[in-house]
Amino acid sequence: MTLSKIVVTTWLALLPVAPAMAAFAPTQAELAALPAYCAARLGGYSQAYTSWNASMGGDFLHIHHYCFALNFMNRARGIASVKDRQSTLGAAMTNFNYVLKYTQPGFYLRSEILMNRGIALSMQHKDGAAMGDLLKAIEIDPKLPRAYATLADMYEKQKNRSKALETVTTGLRHNPDTKSLQRRYTELGGKLPYPAPAQADAEASPAQTNATPTPAATHPAESGTATAPGATPTTAPAVEPPAAPKIGSPKNPYCRFCPD
Repeated sequence: MTLSKIVVTTWLALLPVAPAMAAFAPTQAELAALPAYCAARLGGYSQAYTSWNASMGGDFLHIHHYCFALNFMNRARGIASVKDRQSTLGAAMTNFNYVLKYTQPGFYLRSEILMNRGIALSMQHKDGAAMGDLLKAIEIDPKLPRAYATLADMYEKQKNRSKALETVTTGLRHNPDTKSLQRRYTELGGKLPYPAPAQADAEASPAQTNATPTPAATHPAESGTATAPGATPTTAPAVEPPAAPKIGSPKNPYCRFCPD
């Protein structure tokens, strides 16, 4: 090795490395903060690996990139340096993009991945792209309270409190017991009681649709008498036609107004 190469190599080794980027894979402590499937995927073949692989199917092959992305996000939150934080968030974005590209469109974690990529984009101050991901996530799965909360906070930052309240209201309808949404709702001027759950509205509609119709009133037969089942119908006696009225007089029966 030449002297120049030795000098360059030594200089590169002395360059400061962002603490969060020093190790790519999560530490054991970091792994404990990630979803259980991360330890299964990164830990090699095991019973947990087999179980999660059966649950996720072919998408399990790529899930470690989502784990890396989440871990980089967690690291970024603890970094004071703006430059290092942005670099770490960039690594998170690379892994988010990978897992969204290579997993199936119907992958059941897709909405969650979109939500977290949206949060990472908001941490990078890329509000337009962040809102796009958050709205897509909510469209796929409305039961993502963090997506509503992040979206509402972004609207409020833009001084659009009415849109923020609208977002939180919708979020509460789908996630009625979420304390963070309840707090934002009151802070944004929402009126109590909290919005009615969307599920209650959905249940009310089928109840009305499936209600047993009221039977139409049965009109009695013109004869006024109902015949019991199996009974022989009673024949009404023949009625003799009324006698023709007599006209005239005994002496002249054919003239009504003639004198006797």
